[in-house]
Amino acid sequence: MKVRNQKCILKLSLKSLYANRRRNLIAIFAIALTTLLFTSMFTIVLSLNASYETYQFRQVGGYAHGTFKDVSPEQAERIAAHPKVKAAGARKVIGITVDGVFSKTPAEISYMDANCTKWSYATPTTGRMPESGKEAAMDTAALQLLGVTPELGAEVTVSYSITDKDQIAFTVTDTFTLVGYWDYDELMPVHYINISRDYADGIEAQAVKTGLQPFRTDLNVMLASSTNIQGQMEQVDTDLGESVSSFV
Repeated sequence: MKVRNQKCILKLSLKSLYANRRRNLIAIFAIALTTLLFTSMFTIVLSLNASYETYQFRQVGGYAHGTFKDVSPEQAERIAAHPKVKAAGARKVIGITVDGVFSKTPAEISYMDANCTKWSYATPTTGRMPESGKEAAMDTAALQLLGVTPELGAEVTVSYSITDKDQIAFTVTDTFTLVGYWDYDELMPVHYINISRDYADGIEAQAVKTGLQPFRTDLNVMLASSTNIQGQMEQVDTDLGESVSSFV
């Protein structure tokens, strides 16, 4: 709204501010401190929440939103293409070793694709992921337990039991070429020994010849939203029109 004495009002306002400048400066300073206090408080709370979430993820061995257990290749494709699924990562466990140096913390021998490797805190910081043949990547603590110096190209001999779900077949001892490694996280529940896909397929073929069922593939997923993860997982399950076991 326009008034004729606008200049007069402005002049009086400035004089009033100047006359009470000390009180005004104190008010401005108090407002600034209050803003800083609340900003710091929210930042600390968010940081603590993020740290707690990361702690929980490390304890369970990964930070994917959820996992669909024991899926077929066709089911994996359908899940990955679902509108609620932003990204998917596959993992096939072929064996485990719980004896000897791994009696305290077991080691799982498995094939992981790039997404699953990333979400499982198993991305090599030195070297690369296994690509073919008897190549392997693992954490430095596992290498130390096996008496191997973390060096690319080193030979690593591992004995493990071929196992999947309820079935246990035979023990395998193989020597792998180390192509990647990373520092071990003490909170992790297992040591990951990652192998190439064709090596995993070869061991699976041997196991099937002995009468075992093909090894299961678990599909980790990142959803489009982190809100109501359990409900979204169940919705994907329902939309598939079949029972696909899942957990969050």
